[in-house]
Amino acid sequence: MNLRSNARLLLGVAILFTSCKKPTPTEVPPVSVTVTSVIAQDVTATNEWVGLMDGYKNANIQAQVTGYLLTQNYKEGSRVKQGEVLFTIDPRPFEAALAQSQATYASAVARAQLQQITLQRQTQLFQTKVISEQEYQTSYQDTQASLANVAACQAAVQSAQVNLGYCTILAPFDGVVGIANAQIGDLVGPGGRTSLLTQASQLDPMKLNFFITEAEYLNAAPLLQKLQNTLTNDNAAKLKLKLANGQDYPELGKFEFYNREVNASTGTIQITALFANPNGTLRPGLFALVTAPVAEIKNALLIPQKSKVEMQGNFYVGLLQSDNTVKAVPVKLGPTQGQMQVVFGPLKAGDQVVVDGIEKARPGVKVVAKPYVEPTPAASNAQSQSVAPTTEATPAPTATPETK
Repeated sequence: MNLRSNARLLLGVAILFTSCKKPTPTEVPPVSVTVTSVIAQDVTATNEWVGLMDGYKNANIQAQVTGYLLTQNYKEGSRVKQGEVLFTIDPRPFEAALAQSQATYASAVARAQLQQITLQRQTQLFQTKVISEQEYQTSYQDTQASLANVAACQAAVQSAQVNLGYCTILAPFDGVVGIANAQIGDLVGPGGRTSLLTQASQLDPMKLNFFITEAEYLNAAPLLQKLQNTLTNDNAAKLKLKLANGQDYPELGKFEFYNREVNASTGTIQITALFANPNGTLRPGLFALVTAPVAEIKNALLIPQKSKVEMQGNFYVGLLQSDNTVKAVPVKLGPTQGQMQVVFGPLKAGDQVVVDGIEKARPGVKVVAKPYVEPTPAASNAQSQSVAPTTEATPAPTATPETK
């Protein structure tokens, strides 16, 4: 073997030993995360439903007698007091009917009085055996018939008075009266003519009707039963209302009742709540979003909503260990409380969970934990406004539709 071959052999052996030498591992520097403590407190779980407003009392104002509409005494859409005159129907035919029935009643009373005097005489004659028993019985029955006729005539007078009273249509309660369905001079009344004159509703308080599913009802049944057995005035106002324009209604509502049955067609049960409406803002037919309590959770565990991480439909939180590493702990989610989230799992009050930086906290990697501070809305707005725009825009990735 010559000198050149030896040199190549030595070089190959050196390269082989160099390639087989293991690299020295580099230590991963600790990452910075923010942590907060798990809080334990009693929580009232809530849910949201779409509800429909309705008057506390609603009435169809109808004509009870047939006649020509004489006056309309209210302004459409205005507030009225109980007993206030809304309409009047021409009373003259009913006044005449009352006068006729009163005359008939007076005539019947006179005949009955005369018949009673006759019966007294017939009784004396019968007792002295001057007349026969048949004549006495005839006089007695005639007297009873005349008294019955008086009662019938008196009932006719009362009926005529009632019909005359129906000519003046009054507001049944304090509330708001709607559009009139008949004009002055129209023939109104039952039996095919214009009967429904208008509608009235009591607007303070207002009812809100919403529907919950069978499962929701079964979960909230103990709470609903407790509320049902308590007088409405004793129930605390806890229901919140958001109107169609996105504004929160300033008054809180109270539970009123839940219906006796589940609707077999929809699988829902009706819940009714009451909301004070002193300014008349709420009106029948308005849709609103109601937030209502459904359950009470004792010693619920609360963490910031930002702490939870979803992976393939399951949720986890990063639990800070004593050796400054982070362990992924599976949890189940409960209701939300503002920015907080109720969780169920192997946690306890006081445990430190990661809020920011969980994506950097890999298994076995040391972390530097700092206390999490909830940013105020003003600070969040200032921070977003202080970010300068970049000179080069990064093109957004193009979404590819999924094929089914």
